[in-house]
Amino acid sequence: MQISARNQLLGVVELVQQGNVNSEIFVKLNCGYTIVSVITNNAVKKLDLKIGDKVTTIFKSSSVLVTTEITLNISARNKLQGIVENLYLGSVSAELEINIGNKDSVVAVITSSSIKNLNIKIGSQLSAIIKATDVMIGK
Repeated sequence: MQISARNQLLGVVELVQQGNVNSEIFVKLNCGYTIVSVITNNAVKKLDLKIGDKVTTIFKSSSVLVTTEITLNISARNKLQGIVENLYLGSVSAELEINIGNKDSVVAVITSSSIKNLNIKIGSQLSAIIKATDVMIGK
């Protein structure tokens, strides 16, 4: 099966913290970053997730926020720093490909006006921000 979500990053489950309804899944990506996903306990059970499992983290490009303020403190759990490798600028929206290391990249779709306001260019250093509830897990 193929899916349209542009961001599909491979990793290994480091930790599963179970709550009453949801669990936090900590996945160590190939690039070295850890990404956190919040999914239901039923999903954890159905996937039979365990520490050490190889998984794919999945999130839509429209769920990715970007900032040029690398030290920005924010409540979103996932903040991945990288360098803009590709930039496709349209009249309304733009697509960014951000290299976060070790052949891993994150794709973000933001408005073209945000590209101009943040002065983003190929080679710009920025952070990709993804809420943990926007990250799905595939196994």
